[in-house]
Amino acid sequence: MANYIKKTFLSIIMGFMLIFMVSGISTNAAEYAVTDVMAVLYTNENTVLCSDADMNTVVVPKTEAKLPIQVTGVTSNGYFRISLSGQVFYIPGAGLSAEQDQPASVSVYDILVAQKSVFPEGMHWTNDDYCPFKGGIFYGGYGCAGFAFYLSDAAFGNAPAKIHTDYNNIRVGDILRIYNDTHSVIVLKVNPDSVTVAEGNYNSTIHWGRVIPKSQIVDSESYIMTRY
Repeated sequence: MANYIKKTFLSIIMGFMLIFMVSGISTNAAEYAVTDVMAVLYTNENTVLCSDADMNTVVVPKTEAKLPIQVTGVTSNGYFRISLSGQVFYIPGAGLSAEQDQPASVSVYDILVAQKSVFPEGMHWTNDDYCPFKGGIFYGGYGCAGFAFYLSDAAFGNAPAKIHTDYNNIRVGDILRIYNDTHSVIVLKVNPDSVTVAEGNYNSTIHWGRVIPKSQIVDSESYIMTRY
């Protein structure tokens, strides 16, 4: 059955591509760089297929959910580059998910950065914005917490979350509750004396890449939420 579904999916894609090419549609895709990765992720309710890393190049607007997809790269503007029957396509970051109970073989960092297609730098994001959370402990969150929950779910699926305060054991994808339990960030990189993070409700916007000294993330009210 799985092979039949995948073959049907591929035939639909090729049909759309034929229409796309015959119709002579032309677009100017955004400029971007690609980092090569090799991994398998899964389609979901947000999956759309593009001929380039640009939503103006959509060729398949809806797909079956939970189909395995070979990922070959991540673009700097937040898309997964994929391979289907030797053809190259692109899927926005929110359109592929990790396995249900564990991080995918592609790095957690790559999955997080791919979400830039959904949450670009400078996007308006305040405490009025809400996202649910699949990790347990909380049903969801507003503002900075909601943004961190969304990115965490993209990378870890339904894996349960745990809270700890071992600041010598921070990992990429961990959610840090900082500034005396008043702000949430998600870790993109762990540096010797600092962390690089993504965050929502940073001056009412989405912000990628702020570097925070480790000395500023430790206090008696704050904690680490991990899904490893």
